[in-house]
Amino acid sequence: MKNKRTIALTGGHITPALALIEALEKRDDISPVFIGRKHAMEGSRTLSFEYQLVREKGIRFVSITAGRLQRHMSWQTIPSILKIPVGCIQALWYCIREKPSLIVSFGGYVALPVAIAGWLCRIPVITHEQTLVPGLANRIIARIARRVCVTFPETLPRLPKGKAVITGLPMREGLFTPPKKSPFVLDREHYPMIYVTGGGTGAQSLNRLLFPILPELLKKYTIVHQVGDASLVEAQIIHNERYIVASYFSLTTVSWIFAHAALVIGRSGANTVMELAALGKVALLVPLPWSGGGEQQENAAWLVQNGGAVVLKQAELTPQILEHTIKATWANLASFQQRADACAQHIPRDGTKRLVREIEHILRPTP
Repeated sequence: MKNKRTIALTGGHITPALALIEALEKRDDISPVFIGRKHAMEGSRTLSFEYQLVREKGIRFVSITAGRLQRHMSWQTIPSILKIPVGCIQALWYCIREKPSLIVSFGGYVALPVAIAGWLCRIPVITHEQTLVPGLANRIIARIARRVCVTFPETLPRLPKGKAVITGLPMREGLFTPPKKSPFVLDREHYPMIYVTGGGTGAQSLNRLLFPILPELLKKYTIVHQVGDASLVEAQIIHNERYIVASYFSLTTVSWIFAHAALVIGRSGANTVMELAALGKVALLVPLPWSGGGEQQENAAWLVQNGGAVVLKQAELTPQILEHTIKATWANLASFQQRADACAQHIPRDGTKRLVREIEHILRPTP
């Protein structure tokens, strides 16, 4: 049995972190641990999405307090800033106590104190930037990291020269191996399937736009809807055999849904966009208006240019406009699908393996 080295993963983008964890779990020389926030919001007893998913996989989770970097002054700015040194002290204590061999960051305000603590303890740091435009935390982390891995080639000029390398996005292997048996009883021959998702926690504002037009859409389509916890009760009121709803779908179920959905409606986080691109899905995207630095708008614009997607601005969106756009997209589905298929041919599916190679390079003993 080899002596296991600890690799600490951290950051707000949990999906690529899970893909990396799955790869590291197959090795007998590495023990992954995740550093993050245990609760979804301050003062809340609701467990964070990342805590639940990491613990489900049996991976050790270390909880820290972290302050969010505010781009605009508000009543929350000062309390949030004061939490940054608290998080740094907690992360520093962890690094001194556990002595991880490497820290892998996936960006976000939680990752910043962990990366700083690692740098102070001379622990090498690798950070992965999922989006086209690096967030504020990752721009800071990039200055102290040994390597900056990116999803998009267009991101390279925005980062320190000599550190950035294109790995693509780490994606879960299960996405590309859907089960043969359907998890639902559906009539897809007569009612083609539309998948609506707001990401892991759902999207309440997007759900509210969809609910009023469901009766009309269900006359022609099957709707599979991942609503999140907050909208679940409202969604369950709608009784229709062609409306499949859940707060969250497992990876196995999602892989089947992606394989059989003719159209996907959702936000445009980097992980969502790259999964849609890699799987060759036609998409109708509603970028999150308040995403940091307009990153979701940038991601959506990229998929429109390179794949088969339509973008709608939430500020201008009504249920009627959403319904009209769904029907218009469906009328031109073959053309959109052709573009989506062409895009999929150029999206690397081995982002996880490429990231692991960068990790191996950093961990390799100096001769």
